Amino acid sequence: MPIPPPPRQYHCPVCHWSKIVAPRSDVLMPGHDTFHSCPKCGHAPLDSQAADGWAAGVGQALDVLTQWLKR
Repeated sequence: MPIPPPPRQYHCPVCHWSKIVAPRSDVLMPGHDTFHSCPKCGHAPLDSQAADGWAAGVGQALDVLTQWLKR
Protein backbone atom coordinates (compact mmCIF):
# COMPACT_ATOMS: atom_id res chain seq x y z
CA MET A 1 0.00 0.00 0.00
CA PRO A 2 1.47 3.39 -0.99
CA ILE A 3 2.23 5.79 1.82
CA PRO A 4 2.20 9.48 0.86
CA PRO A 5 5.10 11.61 2.08
CA PRO A 6 4.40 14.22 4.75
CA PRO A 7 3.24 17.70 3.68
CA ARG A 8 5.93 20.23 2.78
CA GLN A 9 5.99 23.99 2.49
CA TYR A 10 8.09 25.53 -0.28
CA HIS A 11 9.18 29.18 -0.17
CA CYS A 12 11.20 31.30 -2.60
CA PRO A 13 13.52 33.75 -0.79
CA VAL A 14 13.71 36.02 -3.86
CA CYS A 15 10.08 36.67 -4.91
CA HIS A 16 8.40 35.29 -1.74
CA TRP A 17 6.30 32.72 -3.63
CA SER A 18 5.17 29.92 -1.36
CA LYS A 19 3.11 26.77 -1.60
CA ILE A 20 2.10 24.03 0.80
CA VAL A 21 1.96 20.59 -0.82
CA ALA A 22 0.27 17.54 0.69
CA PRO A 23 0.77 14.67 -1.79
CA ARG A 24 -2.09 12.17 -2.01
CA SER A 25 0.14 9.27 -3.04
CA ASP A 26 3.78 8.24 -3.16
CA VAL A 27 4.06 9.29 -6.82
CA LEU A 28 5.49 12.83 -6.92
CA MET A 29 5.21 15.04 -10.01
CA PRO A 30 7.71 17.90 -10.38
CA GLY A 31 5.92 21.25 -10.51
CA HIS A 32 2.85 19.82 -8.81
CA ASP A 33 3.88 17.82 -5.74
CA THR A 34 7.54 18.80 -5.49
CA PHE A 35 9.50 21.89 -6.55
CA HIS A 36 13.22 22.30 -7.24
CA SER A 37 13.02 25.88 -8.51
CA CYS A 38 10.51 28.70 -8.19
CA PRO A 39 7.75 28.51 -10.83
CA LYS A 40 7.31 32.29 -10.63
CA CYS A 41 10.88 33.62 -10.95
CA GLY A 42 12.99 30.49 -11.59
CA HIS A 43 15.23 30.88 -8.52
CA ALA A 44 16.79 27.68 -7.20
CA PRO A 45 17.07 26.24 -4.63
CA LEU A 46 13.89 26.87 -2.68
CA ASP A 47 13.56 26.85 1.08
CA SER A 48 11.43 23.91 2.19
CA GLN A 49 10.29 22.59 5.52
CA ALA A 50 7.83 20.09 6.87
CA ALA A 51 4.33 21.53 7.19
CA ASP A 52 2.07 20.75 10.11
CA GLY A 53 -1.32 19.09 9.61
CA TRP A 54 -3.32 22.31 9.88
CA ALA A 55 -1.21 24.10 7.26
CA ALA A 56 -1.48 21.11 4.92
CA GLY A 57 -5.28 21.19 5.18
CA VAL A 58 -5.33 24.90 4.40
CA GLY A 59 -2.99 24.32 1.44
CA GLN A 60 -5.24 21.62 0.01
CA ALA A 61 -8.31 23.82 0.47
CA LEU A 62 -6.59 26.68 -1.37
CA ASP A 63 -5.62 24.36 -4.24
CA VAL A 64 -9.22 23.15 -4.59
CA LEU A 65 -10.53 26.73 -4.46
CA THR A 66 -7.99 27.88 -7.06
CA GLN A 67 -8.93 25.04 -9.42
CA TRP A 68 -12.63 25.79 -8.92
CA LEU A 69 -12.14 29.50 -9.70
CA LYS A 70 -10.24 28.69 -12.91
CA ARG A 71 -13.34 27.05 -14.41
